[in-house]
Amino acid sequence: MKHRLASPALLLFCLTSLFAILPQEIQAKNWNTYLADRERAGATTDSISLPLTPAWKYVAPSPPKTGQTDPGERVIEGHDLESRVDFDAAFQVAIADGRAYFGSSVDHMLRCVDLKSGKVLWTCFTGGPIRLSPTVSQSRVYFGSDDGFVYCLDAKTGKEIWKLRAGLNEEMIIARGEMVSRWPVRTNVLIDDGIAYFGAGIFPHENIYLYAVDANTGKVIWKVDNLSQTSAGRNELSPQGYILANDEFLFFPSGRSLPAAFNKKTGEEEHKRSYSWRSTAGGVVGGTQALLADGQIYSMGAHHILALTQDEGDIGYAWINGQQMAVQGDFAYLATGSSILKVNRGEHAVGSQKSHKNDMTINDLFRKLRGLKGKKAEEVRAEIKTLQDENKAFAKAGLIWEIAAPARNALIVAGDKVIAGGEDQVLILDEATGKLLETLKVKGEARGLAVSDGELIVSTSAGEVIGYGSSKSDQPALQINTVTATSPYPEDELTPVYQQAAKDILTHTDMKDGFCLVLGSEEGRLAYELARNSNLKIYCIEPDPAKAELSRQKLSQAGYYGHRVTVHQTELSPLPYSHYFANLIVSDSLLKTGQIPGIPKDIATHVKPLGGTICLGIPANSQANKVENTQLMDWLKQTGLADTSKINDKQGYAKLVRGALPGAGSWSHQYGDPGNTASSKDQLVRGGLGVLWFGDPGEKKMVNRHEGAVGPLAINGRLFIQGESTIMAFDAYNGLFLWERDNPQAIRTGVFQNQNPGNLVASDDSLFFMMKESCYQLDAA
Repeated sequence: MKHRLASPALLLFCLTSLFAILPQEIQAKNWNTYLADRERAGATTDSISLPLTPAWKYVAPSPPKTGQTDPGERVIEGHDLESRVDFDAAFQVAIADGRAYFGSSVDHMLRCVDLKSGKVLWTCFTGGPIRLSPTVSQSRVYFGSDDGFVYCLDAKTGKEIWKLRAGLNEEMIIARGEMVSRWPVRTNVLIDDGIAYFGAGIFPHENIYLYAVDANTGKVIWKVDNLSQTSAGRNELSPQGYILANDEFLFFPSGRSLPAAFNKKTGEEEHKRSYSWRSTAGGVVGGTQALLADGQIYSMGAHHILALTQDEGDIGYAWINGQQMAVQGDFAYLATGSSILKVNRGEHAVGSQKSHKNDMTINDLFRKLRGLKGKKAEEVRAEIKTLQDENKAFAKAGLIWEIAAPARNALIVAGDKVIAGGEDQVLILDEATGKLLETLKVKGEARGLAVSDGELIVSTSAGEVIGYGSSKSDQPALQINTVTATSPYPEDELTPVYQQAAKDILTHTDMKDGFCLVLGSEEGRLAYELARNSNLKIYCIEPDPAKAELSRQKLSQAGYYGHRVTVHQTELSPLPYSHYFANLIVSDSLLKTGQIPGIPKDIATHVKPLGGTICLGIPANSQANKVENTQLMDWLKQTGLADTSKINDKQGYAKLVRGALPGAGSWSHQYGDPGNTASSKDQLVRGGLGVLWFGDPGEKKMVNRHEGAVGPLAINGRLFIQGESTIMAFDAYNGLFLWERDNPQAIRTGVFQNQNPGNLVASDDSLFFMMKESCYQLDAA
């Protein structure tokens, strides 16, 4: 059969049709989601022209505070302990149609700025930290928040199109000092074929939720809400990080474990695999970073990148040395922490297979070596060295170029450039040769990189987002100010009233730290004055939507919103917050209206036992409202806490200081009490427990579990914990950090292996510890 060549007209028609069906984001060279696409390949055909100059810079009021404690640089059982729940150390950016979008875990706000100039076009407040990059699709912006909602906004105006609560209800708990939904949205919102996919919740035993909803309307297509009940209640999925997708499957990151695959059409779980770090996995693997290529899931662990097949989760294709990876064409670009290299992906994978096989043999030989001496031992050592030398050659398989560079925090490919983020710097390399072309100095770790329309945006762990362009200008970079007013409120007759009220409250309660609840926060003026004059973390409840929005704007102008003061627009009964969290409860509505909002008994459940305080009153300089102290005292007595609290009135203020919970017990010794009974007289703990708070100290300061540290003690509302080199105290009811004492000589391990007894004992007001032959007493407070 004779083949005919296609006519030029037919070729033109085919090309035109092809571009018509390509996604709009590809045509426009947008970077409309984290690492540019659903595979998280970190590559774009767009490039940048050098040299680059900063065009604009956003600086957050404070550095980001991650949802999980960074483990720091520690070696545990021969392995560097790296963070594997690692997705929110910087504000990751999405770019579309000449606009950049990024959320903030500091001020709980999503911003839209002009890509070239940095001019703020619009903002959107939420009720909690925004930890992941938004996704832009079809002129809409999608993102989730720790407040438990998923948002869909108009990309041009910021107007809300739809909003969906992803969890069961509005319950909130303290998480590393932030009030968040019991089911926070800590995945991105992935948009694919008009469907939005996301997950919510972090504790498998408290239910997690996976969703597919119509991207236009928010209507639920499918919802997985029974995973926590599968596998005899032992399903470990914790959806945190960036979702990946191919045509058939969704891949949900799952904390420090390997990603789980779900069917896109039905939501059914396809596979979730685990492999031993001591053998088949080749080391500690799993975490929230991954990408898709070659029919594999490349999961980035603490030390290397493990490849699993997308359809079954099987391993065997590659074990790649590196901490960051980007792919383009047949090539992989790797950052190892000491170097950056470009390799032929297929050839490098084959080399890694051979190296892994040698590693397994080397492990066996080391075990064999333990029982050998003399000549046989030397023969085994020689065999090990031969295999190790072979591995050095296998590590170079498919190598095209390699340069020494410590940049390991982010890696992308932009046209003919490779861009790597490191400590206080960004390196720009020639894609073909690896030659260093330019170095940009930044503050903190460069954790986020995005390129579109010839512009580079860098996000750092210091809370900075910087836009770089190639156009030269004598003008300094535009500073996007978060603090725009020394005082956001007008100087009026209420100014001295609020200033005096805050002063009176702090004086009467002697409260400078902890969590504060403002009932009926009005325009946020009392919260503002309390924040100015203390270290309190303040949560405000305001039923009126207009007042809540105004207070958010004012507090943001002062630089306090989010990380110091958060406003939730909801009714005061019942409150969504966790029980026992508030060190201090006050009311702004009382100052403006003379009325105390809320139901006393409902409010009482949120007062922290053993010192939590309600302080109500109006300062003497107020002319607008006067309230009799008897009214305030009667309100406090209606809380139902009078029998276990101290209530008094002084200088126009009524104060309740909560005492101990009736029936609450203690755990004062390693095994409960002086008699080592391993029991407590507590009468309150019973089945059906849930998370009250979670947070620090985290693994950075804790003793490795295999070493059998001394157990924590709990008494009089305090929790005492022995760490790797410190003794720490936290509030048992809300997790507030109280104090820390460096004392590495007092650390005792081997306790749970019955090698050593515990060396901590606590009383109501003291902590005692043994160190060598001496006993020391510390003030528990």
